[in-house]
Amino acid sequence: MNRFDPNNYEFNPDSKIGIYLIHGFSSTTYELKVLADLLNQKGYHVVLKNLPGHGTNVDDCNKYSYNDWLDCSKIELAKLFSTSDQVFIIGCSMGAVISLYLASIFPVSGIIIGGTVLKFKLTFSTNYLNTVLCHFLRKRAKKLAFPKEIRDTINFYGYKEYPLIALNQFRKMNNVVLKKLKDVKSPILIIHSENDRVSIKENVKIVHSMVSSTNKKILEVKHAHHNIFDTNQDTPIINKKILNFIKQCKELL
Repeated sequence: MNRFDPNNYEFNPDSKIGIYLIHGFSSTTYELKVLADLLNQKGYHVVLKNLPGHGTNVDDCNKYSYNDWLDCSKIELAKLFSTSDQVFIIGCSMGAVISLYLASIFPVSGIIIGGTVLKFKLTFSTNYLNTVLCHFLRKRAKKLAFPKEIRDTINFYGYKEYPLIALNQFRKMNNVVLKKLKDVKSPILIIHSENDRVSIKENVKIVHSMVSSTNKKILEVKHAHHNIFDTNQDTPIINKKILNFIKQCKELL
């Protein structure tokens, strides 16, 4: 199965409830399309687009900075605000980090994040080694980041290789966003899976403790993979929680 989608999506543009979905690092809109379809069926104005350097190729991804990702997302969210009475953000992995940044500067009605990666699992190699090596080794097979016994069983989303220059930009962006968490005041739903091989649970604690939101909810599931909003064993639980959270936030305003 090719878990890659170069396409952008927008549904129900006349709805006054807007939802902006943001995919993860080196992934594509594929990982959020199932959720986008569900929200479309519920009548929400859904926007799901590939970030700069995503949905193309690894070399292209290495050409962009984290400011390109943030600027692109700010523009998309601003456009959604211009036509909506209420706006929600949903982000996966790096998309969760971008969602937190956006929520620190926009008065969103609610934010839903899953598989958040503010702190990397491979801390030393990502925060130190890669900052130097990325200038010599521009990409690396994703499977090499996992134990040998499971490498050939993983069907990766998006690119089959990590764009390492872009990964260093991801690291830099995290440092910026960590300082902005205190400015996040909107209701927030943090979703994490015990089975996530990429996002460590400490990310849940970081977000929950550092945002200023008074309405903070955590959903922990057992079976979902890192791309938590795509179809998995916990999808019914996750989707029900998301829909209820949006409904509750709508009623608060």
